[in-house]
Amino acid sequence: MKRIPENPRTANRILPAALWAAALLRTVCPGPGYAQTAFGSMPPAPGTPVSALATPASSASYYSTSATLRWDTMILSARISLDLRAAGVRMPSGRSEAENMIERDLPGLLQETVFRIPVDSYRTVGDTLADGTLSINDLLDLIRSVSRRESSFSPDFRRFSALYELPLTDIASLYVRHSRPYELAAPLDYAPSRPYSGIVIYAKGELPVRGEHVRARAMPCLFPRVFDDRMNTILERNLVSPEAIRRWGLVGYTEDLQTASLEERTGDNPLRIAASGVFGTSRTDLVISREDALKILTIPANRTLLQEGRVVVVIDKNLP
Repeated sequence: MKRIPENPRTANRILPAALWAAALLRTVCPGPGYAQTAFGSMPPAPGTPVSALATPASSASYYSTSATLRWDTMILSARISLDLRAAGVRMPSGRSEAENMIERDLPGLLQETVFRIPVDSYRTVGDTLADGTLSINDLLDLIRSVSRRESSFSPDFRRFSALYELPLTDIASLYVRHSRPYELAAPLDYAPSRPYSGIVIYAKGELPVRGEHVRARAMPCLFPRVFDDRMNTILERNLVSPEAIRRWGLVGYTEDLQTASLEERTGDNPLRIAASGVFGTSRTDLVISREDALKILTIPANRTLLQEGRVVVVIDKNLP
């Protein structure tokens, strides 16, 4: 039997957790063969997996983490709680020590949540680390710079908690490689249209999945694509200016058509259209009718709306 050659890219693919741990070790280790723990520097035991050294088991047990991903505000919020007695933090001068411990271990504590953030229709942040699209060091630097919104002791002073917020737009900006948006050409066919102040795509409920005999709900991600029903690309990452992506993301998401953020982004005279289907492995891409696509493409001012990211997708409530 002929042996099928092994795909070298697959064979050499490193798990994101191992990449993450290795990068953490390079930044915290005082020298070769040493791992930083809650109790100082000590050599790792022989055979210890690299992933086990990212957040030492001894310190991991000190923490409890609660994270929330809000697509309507494009914010990842994480509340980290530290058991002061177990961590050996002494009062009353322990606030600074507790804050330093949490911020030292923050990348490891947020690892699982950040890795699961959907980037596009077929990849998560963890996938893009594994395939080399995203630099592990760039992501680590971003998480280390995350802002602490508040911190406090529990009433009995046994625990210390801190709330951190990471804008999803900061993560999205790590994937921006273009310096200016590509321009869509004016279509050869025509549909009556006029200039609008923004674009609102209604995508609530179960929609037909393009190319499959099933229905599914539209899901949010950092870089969704929009196609017309001929599968021509209407919106994707390189069609939006880097400044717009950094400001408010490729598209906005909302559950409520009456929110103030919707009007801020799409104005008081938006083009309102309904998605006719979803596409992609993760159901994050939208399909609209050719007629609705032409209402955007035939007017230069409306094509500019795409470049400025003035697109909001209305999705179902309580989606991740």
